[in-house]
Amino acid sequence: MTRRDRIVVGAVATAVLALTASVWAHSGRTFFNHGDLYAYHWPLRHHTAAALVEGRLPFWNPYVMLGVPHAANPQAALFYPAAVLSFLLPVMTALVWDQILHLLWAALGAFLLARSARLPRAGAAALAAAYALSPFLIYRVTAGIPTLIAALSWAPWAWLAWLGGSASFLAAVFALQFFSGHPQFLVINAVGMGAWSLALGRGREFGRLAAAACGALALAAAQWLPTLELLRGSNRSDWPAQFTAAYSLRPADLLMWLSPGAFGTPLHGAWDDAVSVFYESGGAWLGCAALALAAGGIMRSRSRRGPVLLMALGIALSLGVNGPFGPLFSAPGFSYLRTPARWSFLSLWGFWLLAGAGARALSASSRAAGALPLIALAVLAELGSWDAAFLKPANARLFTQASPPVAERLAGRLSRVITDPALANPNKTIVYRMRNVNGYDAFYPGSAAAWAGSAEGAPAADSSRVLVSRWGSEAARRAGVAARLSPGGVETAAGAWPLAAFIDRGGNRLMPDPLLAIDRPERWHVTGEIPKGAAAVALSETRWPGWRASSGGRAIALSPLGPAFQSAALPAGGRFVDLRLEFCPPRWFLWAALSAAAWALWFAALVRGLEPS
Repeated sequence: MTRRDRIVVGAVATAVLALTASVWAHSGRTFFNHGDLYAYHWPLRHHTAAALVEGRLPFWNPYVMLGVPHAANPQAALFYPAAVLSFLLPVMTALVWDQILHLLWAALGAFLLARSARLPRAGAAALAAAYALSPFLIYRVTAGIPTLIAALSWAPWAWLAWLGGSASFLAAVFALQFFSGHPQFLVINAVGMGAWSLALGRGREFGRLAAAACGALALAAAQWLPTLELLRGSNRSDWPAQFTAAYSLRPADLLMWLSPGAFGTPLHGAWDDAVSVFYESGGAWLGCAALALAAGGIMRSRSRRGPVLLMALGIALSLGVNGPFGPLFSAPGFSYLRTPARWSFLSLWGFWLLAGAGARALSASSRAAGALPLIALAVLAELGSWDAAFLKPANARLFTQASPPVAERLAGRLSRVITDPALANPNKTIVYRMRNVNGYDAFYPGSAAAWAGSAEGAPAADSSRVLVSRWGSEAARRAGVAARLSPGGVETAAGAWPLAAFIDRGGNRLMPDPLLAIDRPERWHVTGEIPKGAAAVALSETRWPGWRASSGGRAIALSPLGPAFQSAALPAGGRFVDLRLEFCPPRWFLWAALSAAAWALWFAALVRGLEPS
């Protein structure tokens, strides 16, 4: 970048910081959002940060849904560089800056991409503001999903690397986009790039895309292989068709791409559908000034075929079951993506590219070129005024403050609780280090839903939540549930099984119970005298590939126990048990070594490229 480029980028960054100053300039504030930031991302990042501060990798999260894989969940952002913010700042403050910095990163990437296409600085500034301040990104702040903002911030960088001819740069961008927490937009963006190159007959660019994808697989192996295993065993591997069909756009919703308030908004009133539907449906609007540039691009540019293709593909796919590709969303694999409306990113990107073509056409006219600075200001003013209502401050302490009575009675116990399904934030038990039967997650072990049905006597899980209420059931007692947390306070009851218990061949509990020590979620130690008739140790923790048991240095096989748990057989004639359990994703150190080697080679190639010839 030249000095003048840096000045323009600084001006756009200043506008973004000014728009968000009501939050970052005041201690204890966060962005107003509809709940996910507090109910999901804050507890998840808290678990990640707490483990890293303790000097360990958090492979397992025992505090929701009977125990779930943690490192395998990309939204934990365990391997993403921005996770370092949680070392420097309180977790909620780190999440605020995570969102702001990714908006700035999106603006910088869009500016550099526009400049690489030889747009004048004013046109590039208009496009940078149009993308970074588009509702498609800003609505994710109000929805409370920072991982979506992070993934979207890498999209212009991917196109910059791809069209710039660097497969290695693109591979790194893809890997970091995967690490950022929401691989869905990596897939959507890559599909758009592939469709673009194939439709325009650009075989070299398609080959570059394929090479970068292979490189990204090596760079991100430490994350994507455990994630793939999580997907296969998750609630999404075999769920009802209505979950896949959810968030399919209706044809009428396309009006929101031209006028975002066409049907009202959750903030301004009149919106009569679920709040989340608004944020998924109406984001593909770049503002009237940018849309005018796009219209000029359609009329005056010779390179409109690619952007128009992306727009059409985005519309067809975002309609989901209401569109021409409806049956596709029932095909294997598509259930993992869910939310067909997010394919509208391709339409947004098509609009953005056409706006760039329009800006290029204006710059070619000596009479009209002077209008570009005014257009850039119009984009900033228009989108900034719309976004301001969605970037309101909120007092984070109202949602994150601890309850001393709850902490004193339940935190850190080797037993479980049931949070009343009426409580909005069951995952807050993560922060208390309190094991909860219920929980909230987009991907969770399918066995948790099966167990919930057995405990409730009826289905008690949906696409993202486990909602058990019968805390006195036999299944709940066997899961170690000793308390119920409700709006009225804490209730306790006797009769809960310990997390590790001796059982006979019929599954009946035998006394006395063994001693259980858990020095970290991934490491258990069970000891004690074996009672007469005991055949196994029942372990009330979700069975999952990666749990290993040993005794006296010898491996012991773990067997399924009920819908969700596992057991370890006791040796015949033994008097004492000394059982150790550890969890690590299968072959993870091999995949981590592959990632480390791939990044070492990538940096070595980068350094060689920087050396003078």
